Parts: sequence; C-alpha cells; structure tokens
Amino acid sequence: MEKLRTIVYSAIAIIILLIVFTLLKSWFVYDRGIEIAKTSSNKTQTVYVEPDDDLVEHSAVAWGRFLFYPLGLNRDRENFGARKTLNHAQNLVFVDLQTGRNRKVFTKSVYVWDYFYGGEPDKLSSDAENPELLYANIFPGLKTGKKFVIVGMPEDTNKDGYLNQKDSKKVFVYDPGSEELIPVLPKKYYLEKILPDSPENKLVMIVKKEEEPGGKKKPNLPTLFIYDTAQKRGQIVERP
Repeated sequence: MEKLRTIVYSAIAIIILLIVFTLLKSWFVYDRGIEIAKTSSNKTQTVYVEPDDDLVEHSAVAWGRFLFYPLGLNRDRENFGARKTLNHAQNLVFVDLQTGRNRKVFTKSVYVWDYFYGGEPDKLSSDAENPELLYANIFPGLKTGKKFVIVGMPEDTNKDGYLNQKDSKKVFVYDPGSEELIPVLPKKYYLEKILPDSPENKLVMIVKKEEEPGGKKKPNLPTLFIYDTAQKRGQIVERP
C-alpha cells in the first residue's frame, strides 16, 4: 500500500513539473521573446545565446542548392494556416552548396515568427529522410519562385524591452541566390494573415495600418496587400 502511494505521489509530482516547464517555456519563448539591451554607445542590440545544435537538428536543403537552418528554433505545432506549424527563431543561416558561401539573413537577431517557401507538396518524396521537416518549411499553394518568406518582429513596437509575439509582424522576402532581403510591407502596416493558393509570383496578404496616436474616430480596418516577388513591388487594395 505504501509503495502504491509513493508511485501515485511521484506521478503527480512529475505531471506538475511538466506543466510548470511548459508554462515557463511558453513565457520565455513566445511571450518574453528576445531581450533588447542598450550598449554604452546607446545602440540597440539583441542579447541571446546561440545554440550549437540547430545545424544538426533543423537544417534542410531547398531547390537542391541552398542549405538553411534557424538559430534558436522553437517549432510551434498548432492549427496555424495551411502547414499547422510556426517556425519561431532568432535568425536564419543560408549556405550555398555550390560555392560554400554562408551568411545570416539578418545582421542582428530578430524575433522570427515564421519562415517558409513555396512548393508543391505532391512533388515531395514520401521516402524523404525527414518528410516532417520538409512540410514544416514549405507553404502549400505559394508560388513565389526560389524565394523565402520570413515573418518577423524586427522592432520593439510596444516598447516593453523584448522582441516577441506582442510586437507588430513585418514580412520579408529573401532571395538566397542574390542574398537580397526585401522588407515587403508599406510603412506603418503590419501583417494579419498570408493567404494560400496565390497566383504565380504573388504574395497575397491581409494587412492592417497602425492606429494613430491619440485614437481616431474611425478605426483602421484590415485590407489586402499584393506583393509581386518578380517585380519587387506591392499594391494596397483599398476596401470599397
């Protein structure tokens, strides 16, 4: 009887520890995010410790040429969009397998909300080494060519000292071939949603304009923004 009681108490203790760990991870990773620090020169920089296993655990190859892996990945598997996955990270590293050249996408760490590229899931090999990893990186129905789409929070918009999910989401298109990183959204607009099944070379988004300080009588409503990844230009579609 005493042994059974010990087992029950131990099981309860383990469950409590798992719950506490999950809550702490959620706070540190998703809510707290990346801490912003001030240097003696008053320049803003991000402070974090780069893990050393992202290359081993999370690297993948796109289009048979570019190996990429995140820094500080925390994959969120929920009902988010077509992929049911969000890739939270602090930066991305790309390696050109033809030249051996490698580089980080952002010059400083940001809070990456998600990253992905277009692809046809029916063309993925079912016997791939890690099909789950491939599906986590590919956005079905997105036809943006050999370009990555990165959603992130590069600025502490709510001024709480952290880059996290509470800040406004910006969208970037990264071309690993030319190493060009383009901020997509117009000034003062932020992302609400990316729509799947877009036309060729089009990134279709629902965006919203930041509210004016002091408040306005008429709130800013979400609207469409269409970005042409080939022409490198976008268009706001005003609501009727």
